[in-house]
Amino acid sequence: MEQTLKSLLQEIDRCYLLGGQDLLEREKLENTEYKIRTEVDNIVVNLDDEVLQLKFKKLNSGWRDQLKPGFHNVMTANSKLEVWRIFIKEVLDHINNSKKTFKNRLEAENLFIESRSKEDGDIHLLIGKRDGKSEKAHAVLDEKTGEIRIEDNQLEPLELIKKIESVITLPTGKKIRVTRESIEEITEGK
Repeated sequence: MEQTLKSLLQEIDRCYLLGGQDLLEREKLENTEYKIRTEVDNIVVNLDDEVLQLKFKKLNSGWRDQLKPGFHNVMTANSKLEVWRIFIKEVLDHINNSKKTFKNRLEAENLFIESRSKEDGDIHLLIGKRDGKSEKAHAVLDEKTGEIRIEDNQLEPLELIKKIESVITLPTGKKIRVTRESIEEITEGK
């Protein structure tokens, strides 16, 4: 998520750079704005922050001025993209603050959780106590099947954590929770 948001900020900067030289084509500006709307929607919908979701909805519902064909300047780029730049930075701040809060809670429980993505799409979770010992549990979330497995030569994490689950989001937005014990649809309020 963070990388996508930072990439969008770079796209905005490119539009400002081109606009500063009166070389910002209408198509570039419209494509950038469309990309921002799409990518930010994919991120904000998964955040547990109603205020950010409502701000996005408001930004995404406004009147869209039809740009004239040809080249545009930095003022046009600013009028179209600055609100998005501010919002993207706010989302980034929210994500960073959530990470800090989560890390602090884990440290209070004397645990660590490390996530590693592999080239095959699997996500490896390393879970252990912060006691200096090298023992840790190793769970693998299979990106393709949603299966959660423990490698044969690794510790079961059950003494450290209660449950591991994975959430699969379908193209329709429906969410499916997968645990080692079950697969179920996530409904509102759960």
